[in-house]
Amino acid sequence: MNENEIKEGLEEIRKNTRAFDTMLGYNFKTGKLELSEKQASLVEKLLDLFKALNWQLAFNSYKELKYKDGKTIRYGKGNLPGTPVKVCPCAERFGGKTYFGILVGDVATSISHSVDKDENLTASFSFYNPAIIIPELGEIVFGYESWWGAIKSKEELDKAITDETIRNVWYVKMLNAMGDKVEEAEAGNDEL
Repeated sequence: MNENEIKEGLEEIRKNTRAFDTMLGYNFKTGKLELSEKQASLVEKLLDLFKALNWQLAFNSYKELKYKDGKTIRYGKGNLPGTPVKVCPCAERFGGKTYFGILVGDVATSISHSVDKDENLTASFSFYNPAIIIPELGEIVFGYESWWGAIKSKEELDKAITDETIRNVWYVKMLNAMGDKVEEAEAGNDEL
């Protein structure tokens, strides 16, 4: 399918989207809900278009590809790269063990794309999250998949991150309190 055929197909589908405003037909012989012939035809055309597009952008139609100034790794808030940390990865395979780690920094976990009014495609790094290397394992874990904190003194080196530590984190306390209120309201004892 060339670009004009894709545009024509999309236009035909746009014009006929009202066909989906009606209810699905009930087939009394099979006992199933079914698409009308017109609806089925539009779905087939959509599938053909998706196959033709192959879920890829036609980059050649954009005038210019720009990269926003940004870094794949940036300084985190409050902790510099190289900060020693204790980290307890959430994945079961780690068994709830606390490890010594080194903060790499906030690492971009995604790239966002946008198209401006002049049809220039812009790529920028996004969704930053702290990355921590665990030397003992030779692995990197992200902040969103672990419990972690900076080691600020020699005494903290031996302290493990336990369930009690996690229960005392302010937002965990808040979520637990909200959960208790919901349970009370559901039991009819209180209102939210």
